Amino acid sequence: MSQSQLLSSIVPFVEIERPACPKCQARMLLAGIVPARLGIDLHTFECAACDHVLKTLTAYEDPMKSRVLGRWLEGDLCSPR
Repeated sequence: MSQSQLLSSIVPFVEIERPACPKCQARMLLAGIVPARLGIDLHTFECAACDHVLKTLTAYEDPMKSRVLGRWLEGDLCSPR
């Protein structure tokens, strides 16, 4: 598995905002996500219209420290009956 396929954050792709291309204003496509450092991913976007590439650093919440997981561990999860 290549490095760009290893997602350090657990974020569904539908939640990643696709920016407008700074050159032509077309909606850009997410081309890859690479871990940059703890809590930070490097998102690479490509424009299908003009081939411009945009790289952004994006912070994410550690899924093991999220409030949602805490509630799940504290009892929101029930065994099947």
